[in-house]
This record gives sequence, structure tokens and C-alpha cells, in this order.
Amino acid sequence: MRTAFTLLLLILAWCACVGPTAEGQTLSKRSPAFDSAYHTGMMASLHDAFMRSDTLFCDRLLAVYDDTALARLHPDRVNDAFMQIIISHNAYPAATQDRFMQLALYAGSARMVAYHDFLVARWQMMNGDRVGAVRLYQDLLTRFEHLQDDGGISFTCRRLGQIYRSLGEFGIALPFLHRALPFEPRSEFRCNILYAIGECHAHGGRADSVRWYRDRIEAYSNDPVMMRRGDDRVHIYACRLGLDAAAMDARRSGKGDAVALVRDLSRMDSLLAKRDPRLGFIEADDAAAHMEAAEEVVRALSELHRPDLAQRVFEEAEHRSRSCTDCILQEVALYAAAADMHMAGGDQSEALRYQTLRADALTRNETGKARLAVEQARQRAVFAQQQESAARLLDQVRATTRENDKEHRMQRIVLVVLIGFVILFAGILFVRARTARRMQVEQLRTRLSRDLHDDIGSTLSSINILSTVARRKAEAGDDAGAAASLSGISERSERLMRNMSDIVWSVDPDRDTLEEMLVRMREFGAAVLEPKGMNYRFDSSGELTATMSPMVKSNLYLIFKEAVNNAAKHAQATEVVVTFTHENNRLRMTIADNGNGNGGAEGATSTTGGNGIRNMRARALEMKAELRISRAAHQGTVIDLLVPF
Repeated sequence: MRTAFTLLLLILAWCACVGPTAEGQTLSKRSPAFDSAYHTGMMASLHDAFMRSDTLFCDRLLAVYDDTALARLHPDRVNDAFMQIIISHNAYPAATQDRFMQLALYAGSARMVAYHDFLVARWQMMNGDRVGAVRLYQDLLTRFEHLQDDGGISFTCRRLGQIYRSLGEFGIALPFLHRALPFEPRSEFRCNILYAIGECHAHGGRADSVRWYRDRIEAYSNDPVMMRRGDDRVHIYACRLGLDAAAMDARRSGKGDAVALVRDLSRMDSLLAKRDPRLGFIEADDAAAHMEAAEEVVRALSELHRPDLAQRVFEEAEHRSRSCTDCILQEVALYAAAADMHMAGGDQSEALRYQTLRADALTRNETGKARLAVEQARQRAVFAQQQESAARLLDQVRATTRENDKEHRMQRIVLVVLIGFVILFAGILFVRARTARRMQVEQLRTRLSRDLHDDIGSTLSSINILSTVARRKAEAGDDAGAAASLSGISERSERLMRNMSDIVWSVDPDRDTLEEMLVRMREFGAAVLEPKGMNYRFDSSGELTATMSPMVKSNLYLIFKEAVNNAAKHAQATEVVVTFTHENNRLRMTIADNGNGNGGAEGATSTTGGNGIRNMRARALEMKAELRISRAAHQGTVIDLLVPF
């Protein structure tokens, strides 16, 4: 067993040696971000600062996460921090971006490299290079899928959906947006995605779907995080989709409140004007949002035969289009609505002018879409090449796996041997526990057999003899002798009942507490001493709920009985004081009387004592207790027992 235990310790020590090195532990003291609680708190604060473009706070935190040891041991923490710090600038901080790539290469983290490229694609998208952005996003989507990074898949799909939506390709945008939604945990970005999906359904004329997504956005109106930041995009998005749904209903039925539509458009403009500009609004600006809503309102007002209101709304939207640098798609839709409005009013010259403006904007938009289609074809070819490279890499991995099979097989053998030793060690402990338990049971059976033979057997024998004597004396007519024998039988029967009760009590597991034993001792002392007219005091203190083994309980009780019986029978005392104290896992029992000094033995007065003293010392030795007996003529006897628990 000792050999198995030593082998187990050696294996555990080997496992500890292959853990973090001393060098890594020393390096971990360089940055407080090694502490998980600190990192969690900083990420929450950094996200709030990132949402409000608090670049001062973000740049101060950069020094904490710009740490090579942290990047090597916790690359995800460095990645998340750099992502939010860089995005907070709404620009491309080249030095920070380059440092991000250096840490990614040092850590050997493909995930950090992928997020670095994501920031590059985001910057291209913000600068209007949709073709370059889509090229990078499509490649990143494949890389994030390979890394099984749900967050990266969500970010990339959301950006692709926004690009295709801005180009009017709503059917292509919807699958990307739907795929991005489940993996986005932050409420503000979930609202962004829900709004973009609702707008795609609005362009498809599905009013019921638009209202359904509006209701899902309104469910975030009480979100504690957005309320704490003062982020009111929920109200802007809900108002915008509600306006789309109302305009579609008016166009479909030819009925509705024209003034209410204009009022709702003004309310949306008011919400846009009051919002915090640092919180962002999808990827478009306020002018694009107004133009999209105005196009729906103009068409609805035309169906409601309110060309005056429609013209006013159109002129305001056309004025705002001059300040929008990336609103080609909105211009196309707005000019088409104006042309239809003038055609319905019979003004064909104005309708032709707006059709011409629409065609010019559409040409610009179609050119971008054509370039994007060419890029998509190129991406498909690149993807096919990547698949071939992946297949070759898979073959190499399989070959390497076959070469490493022997090593893995040896590791499995070592693991099985280790498990075998652990099972063997556990089995040995189990067998030892069972053996100890059996020994306890055997000891208990031996003690019961001895007590029954010595006490109960002898008493029954005396009762049998006395009953025979009583019968013979009764037959001989000696009534007095028969009565004396019957009295002896009665006395021995009562003693037998008490002894049987003591034996049953000593093995009862429900009565193994010190408190239960003290109650029985108190009752026994009162039953023996009080009928003799002796003053009897029983005191106890300390922790009385402790449990005892049957051996300690039995020996302690028998020593107490022996001492009390001696005081009652031989000491000629008038007072007996019993004291119990349980402190610091030590129990002290003191029994003192004021007799003639013969209470320590069963009628013996010699210095060595009689059988009573020998029995008490033997029982104290079995409990590993300390027993002291002091006797003095005319001063009484003091029995002091100290039992370790």
C-alpha cells in the first residue's frame, strides 16, 4: 500500500511540474488584468466607455492590457480589450493596431489575428470601400467558423448584412442578419440587428413582420444597461418601424391619418436630434434614416390624396440628402416616390424630371453592385482554393496523427495504470475500514457475552438456588425461612432487571451522547443514595452534546456505578458530590464523599484496594484515561477521572 501511495504522489508531482512555469508566475505580476475579478470589472467599464467613445479612459486602460505575458497566458482578455479600445476612436489608430498584431503574433493566437483583420475590414466599410470590406468579411467568416468563435461569426454576419442592406440587396442581407442575432448577447446590438431585419421586411412590404420586430425592440425599453447609459435607440427604432407599418397599411387600404404620419415622422426626427450622437445609429447617419422614412410617408400620403403634405415631406428629405455622403439607395427610393406622386397628380414633366434623377442615382448604385458581384465571384474561386488547401492540410494532420498514435497509446497505458493504483489504494482503505468495523463488532459481542455470563448468569444461578431453598423450607413448614429466600429472590430479580437495562442502554446507538449518559447517571445516583438519607448533588458543565463510543460510554458508566455503590455501602458518608466538566475535548468526572475513607473499594481498607479499585483502574486504562483516587480517614474519598475524547 505504501508503494502505491508513493507512486501516486510522484505522478501528481509530475502533473504539477508541467503546469505554469515559474517564469509565467513571475510575469503574471506585471499586469492587474491577470486577476479575473479585476478583468471582469474593467471589461464592464470599458464597454460603457467604448459605447460613449470615451477615448481618454480607453487609452489609459491600454497600458494595462499591452503586456506580452498577459497576451501569451490570456490572449482572449487582450483581444477583447484592444477591440473595444480601437473601435472607441471611430478611426484607425495605426500604432495601436500594429501593436495589436504584434501581441497576436507573439501569443500565436489565430483568434487575435482574425479580430485584427476584422478591424481593418470595419475601417474600409466606414470609408465607403464596400467591395474591400466584403472581401475581408467573407474571408473572416470562414476563419471564425473554423475557430468556432460565435462572437466573431455574429460580428461578421452583422456587418455583411448591413452592407447588403445599404445596397438594396435585402434578400441577401436577411440570412446574414438572422445568423448574427442568436450569438449577440448585448442588448444594444441586438436592437440594431432587430431594426435592420425589420427594415428589410419593410422594403418587402411585410407590415405584420415589421410590427413583430417593432414589438421585440420595445421589449428592451426597460433594459437596465441601456437605461443607465441613457441609450434611447429603442424608442428611435420602434418609432421608425411603427412609421413603416402605418405607411404600408395606408398604402394598402387607401385609408389612414395623414397628419398622424407627418407627426410621427417629426417625432422620429425629434428623437434623432435629442439622442447622444456618440451612441451611433446602425451604420447610417440621421439623414439616411430620415430619407428612408420619408419615402414611405410620401407614398402613403399620395395614396391618402394629400399631395400638399407629401410635397412638404419630400422637399425636406431632398434637402437633407445633400448632407448625406452615402445615401444613394435612399435617393433612388425617394426620387421614385416623388415621380409616382407627380404622375398620380398629372404633372408629367415633374414626374419625368424625378425619373431622370432616379436613373442617375440608380446607375451609381448599380455600378457598385456590379463591382460587388465581380468580387463575390472572385471570393468563390478563392474559397474553392482554400478548400483544396484545407484538404491537403487535413491529409498532413492525419499523417501526423498516425505518427503520434504510439505516444498517445503510451499515455493511455500510463493513465490506466494510474487509475489501477488509485482503485487499489481505495480498495485497501475500504478493506481496512471494514476490518476495523468487524473488530468493533467482535469486541462488542465479546463484552456482551462477558457481561451476560458474569453478571446475568451468576444472578440467575443464585435465583435458582434461592428458589429451591424456598420450596424446601415451604415444604418443611419453615415459613420464615421461605419468606427470607423469596425476599432474596426479589432483591436479585430487581438487580437483574437493572443490570439488563444497563447492558441494553450501553449498546443503544441513539443514546451515545454525553447528555444521555449524565441523565442516566443522575437517576442512578439518586436511586442509590437518597433512600439512605445521604445528601446528593450532581453538577455538569461544558459541551454536553458530544457523542461517545460504546466502549467509553460503558466503562465510564461502570466506574461511576462502582464509586457510588462504594460510597453508599462502605464509606458511612452523609454527603456525595458528583461533578462533570467537558472542555477542550477532555471530560473530567469527580466523585467526592465525606465518609471514613473506605469509599474507594468494596469494603477493602488496604493500600492496594480491593476488586473495585482494580476494576476501575482497568476500565480507565482501556479508555486511555487518567484515574486518581485519594482517601483519608474521617475526610472521605475523592475519585478524579480525566478522559480524553
